[in-house]
Amino acid sequence: MRASQSLSRRVALFTSLGFAVVVVLSVLVMAAVLRVETDEQRDDALREMSPFVMALLTRAGSPDGQTEMDAGSPTLSDLDGHETILVFALVDQNGVVRASSQDHVAFPDPKTVGSNRFYEDETYRYFISPPDENGAVVILGDALGERAESVFESLLGFVGPMVPLVAISFLLVRWVTRSALRPLNHLRDEIAARDCGLLSPVDSAGLPSELHTVVATLNGFMSRLSKALDAERHFATNAAHELRTPLAVALAKVQHLKARQAGNDVTEVEAVEQALKRMSRLVERLLQLGRAEAGAGTLDQAIDLREVLELVVDERAGANPEIAARLDVHLSDASVMSKVSADDFAIVASNLIDNALRYAAPNSLVSVVLDAGALTVSNAGEVIAADELSTLTTRFKRHDARGGGLGLGLYISDTLARNLGGDLTLQSPAIGARDGVSAVFTFPRDEPREDASD
Repeated sequence: MRASQSLSRRVALFTSLGFAVVVVLSVLVMAAVLRVETDEQRDDALREMSPFVMALLTRAGSPDGQTEMDAGSPTLSDLDGHETILVFALVDQNGVVRASSQDHVAFPDPKTVGSNRFYEDETYRYFISPPDENGAVVILGDALGERAESVFESLLGFVGPMVPLVAISFLLVRWVTRSALRPLNHLRDEIAARDCGLLSPVDSAGLPSELHTVVATLNGFMSRLSKALDAERHFATNAAHELRTPLAVALAKVQHLKARQAGNDVTEVEAVEQALKRMSRLVERLLQLGRAEAGAGTLDQAIDLREVLELVVDERAGANPEIAARLDVHLSDASVMSKVSADDFAIVASNLIDNALRYAAPNSLVSVVLDAGALTVSNAGEVIAADELSTLTTRFKRHDARGGGLGLGLYISDTLARNLGGDLTLQSPAIGARDGVSAVFTFPRDEPREDASD
């Protein structure tokens, strides 16, 4: 697929091409006009010079102007070695050339072509003057090559500055279009900032009037989309709330039934139990998803995240001794203060720990480290390629089907991290290891204020 060009570049390019076409047409028209005007000017010069050349040639042959000049006059023979732009000849009433500027020029015969008119051959354009009282005429010739060269040089003097002018016009138009399209770039940035968590209307103040209708249409679309998303979130949240209690009751009854069937085949009962547990996890994830996509907020007062993480770890370890043996927890000695909500931090931490336990190598340790600015959860296992690793924070994306994951844990954690003003990054191999994965949740810290009296 061909890469698309920027709008400012396209406008500048097509404007410059249009200007270039106008210049070419102007040059063609100018060449035609210049040729006609040059021919007229040089023809007028030949006509005006003919009486003077007649007088000079006749008087050069006879001081009293009455005696005709003989052909081959030494006065004119000196010109034979000089190539002149203009050629001339004196022709008597019998058509005999009495004097000429160039011996090799084949002057036209006035008796054949007439007089007081212009005549043109392959090399020269001639003017044959009217005959004098003795019937003699003067023929003046102008080289056609000189006429063409004069037109070309004049045209080149016009075209020469036009070539850099076209290039300058492209740069100028490019700068003008970029400046003119700056509001469009601003609108693009405003639209790019919108997502499912931010669908507020775009402010059209300061935008050109042509973009007001576009902004109005866009705001209407985002309003309808926001209502649809809100309805979807409310439905998912309400459904999850309504399902939580019945599922808990059903799971408790199945576990009671399993206990009563001690010594019997409880395979089917265990299958129902696992299905109910999976549905319970799905309900829990849906509730977390609704909270994450609704937009997380910060607290007015900072809390110590160490205490929250200890509760999360105790909850996981207390429910399963095997998990307790696999968790390697390292907490900062100092308090880790942040205005992140305890519920939001607990959701992120529990999802990262559950995900690390689910995909870790069997019986391997899962490292949980909380320091002053980040929570890092690492496990041992296979190395995940960078291109796949970057997609694991998308909704319903799983590396594989081990442990019955739903593909929502990392998406929820990433969404909450961004809403809280933090960041969630995945690294493989794990930090300081040759395999595995590290998930690093960087959260905003609450910097202690210095006492003004200090």
